[in-house]
Amino acid sequence: MLASNRLPLLPRPHLILGWALLAAVPVTFIALRVVAASRNIAFWDEFDSVLSLLLRIDGGVGWRELIERLFQLDSEHRTVTSRLIVAAGYGLTGKVNFDAICAIGNLTLVGLCAILLASVPTVERRVRLGVVLAFGLFHLESYETFFWSGASIDHFMVLMFAGGAIAGIAQGSRVTLAGAGLFGLLGTFTLAHGCAIWPIGAVMLWGAGRRRRLLAWSALAAVTLLIYFHGFEIEAAHRVSDFSPAGVARLVQYWLALLGAPLTFGVRSVAPALGLVLLALLGWLGFRGMGKRSPVVMAMAVFAVASLALIALGRLQVAGPQIQSRYLIIGSLAWSLIVFILIEHGTRDARPFRLLAWCLPALVAFNIAANVQSAHDTEAFLWSRDYAAVRFKQYGEEGHAGPFRLHPAKDTARAVLSQTAARGIYQLPRLCHLVTVVAPKPRPEMVTYVTDLTVNDSAVGFEGWAMLPEQRSKPGQVHVVLKSEKSFLVFSTFGVARPDVAKAFKQPLWQHCGYNFVLQRNRLPAENFQIGLLIRDGDRSELKMTEHWIRLSSTAPGASSLATSE
Repeated sequence: MLASNRLPLLPRPHLILGWALLAAVPVTFIALRVVAASRNIAFWDEFDSVLSLLLRIDGGVGWRELIERLFQLDSEHRTVTSRLIVAAGYGLTGKVNFDAICAIGNLTLVGLCAILLASVPTVERRVRLGVVLAFGLFHLESYETFFWSGASIDHFMVLMFAGGAIAGIAQGSRVTLAGAGLFGLLGTFTLAHGCAIWPIGAVMLWGAGRRRRLLAWSALAAVTLLIYFHGFEIEAAHRVSDFSPAGVARLVQYWLALLGAPLTFGVRSVAPALGLVLLALLGWLGFRGMGKRSPVVMAMAVFAVASLALIALGRLQVAGPQIQSRYLIIGSLAWSLIVFILIEHGTRDARPFRLLAWCLPALVAFNIAANVQSAHDTEAFLWSRDYAAVRFKQYGEEGHAGPFRLHPAKDTARAVLSQTAARGIYQLPRLCHLVTVVAPKPRPEMVTYVTDLTVNDSAVGFEGWAMLPEQRSKPGQVHVVLKSEKSFLVFSTFGVARPDVAKAFKQPLWQHCGYNFVLQRNRLPAENFQIGLLIRDGDRSELKMTEHWIRLSSTAPGASSLATSE
């Protein structure tokens, strides 16, 4: 009788598996999006933080200058760890790959989740935390961080180091405390808000009554922060100078907006109120003693709140009403951890997943809403990078992609890329590739358009759209055919969403009919090519030849090439 009333130590294996598979859905979605968007394109900050650094290393640099460059301030940050990763990759391969850097950055977010999961006992609690983290962190609101190596390698990595430091302190042994010190050191020299690791760690040690270890921790913190602030200077544009009551209120309001922004879905006016709710929940949970039940999770939530306070102080003067996507991951982390602690507070051992199941619709709804609301901004961000790269390859210089640029400063991209290509460190990747197709079927009713047809010494390029009546356009379907007397070449193109074209033709099925094509001229034989557009759907290929020609047979590099319509 007693045995029959005893609760099982673990739920049934298939129930655990079901929750794990459910948690894998948003993680897999983001992973697939990241892989699909990978381009190995250097973009904005990466010219300064990566390519310029590697050019200096490749040109020969002494240890003193190398250390100075590794510890150099960049907008109040000392991004030593990411610079070391870049330098190590260059030392091993002689090159740099931004897809690899982005992958490392994204994996550190997974590492943070692993640390947090390991910090809570029992399988049931780990499942609850895993589900909340999956739906709370893996969504497109943080598109900058997921898709841009210049953001992921720092903004994800500092969170993992903070989690490792806090978990090491919570473990309580000398070995884990030493590891916590190493993580604290790395976090500090990843981004400025990594400095918040030290006071949080000190409070944890004080609360645990570990006075000797607190002294050791404080000594390491003092040395680390002295090094960090040696020669420290806040950029003039970033300095907060108004400390009047109104100025302080504006700073606090921006901090609260950063905290509440992940739940606003772009409605920034309500973000400060939601930030205040988050602080109230955190304080209430602390008062209820939840810090003792989940010390690492609670301390990590405090770290997120403190980090956004430092970011508010550093970005208030330049951010205005805008909240950058790369900062939303911290607010998302804070909310996810608070939700988990609330679920823990209300969960009973007899029904370990009942409250989680009740909360699941809200978690799923948030994740879907975040993806839907941020889908346009995500595509716009990726397009600003990709289109700038396409047009740079087409013309060999900036200024032909409208407002989009690889680097904001004039001529920087051309100067840096010419040097990195000459030294074999980095060059923009091929965006269009030769493919093999089965004999395509002629489709004269296909709607086609070719514009900005350009042929110069280095490249051939053009853009436009192609679509079939009453058929849905899909990304990546459009291919370019170059047909001469001797050759029939089919190339992939760079797919482009064109809602403007779909609207103009009153055909919502044609949202993804656009394409960009650019090819190095030396990849084509000196022949006269008629341009065709091919739509490929699985094994089926349909083709329409256009009136546009690229004439290369009568011209050599350096001469005036002809791109004509007949």
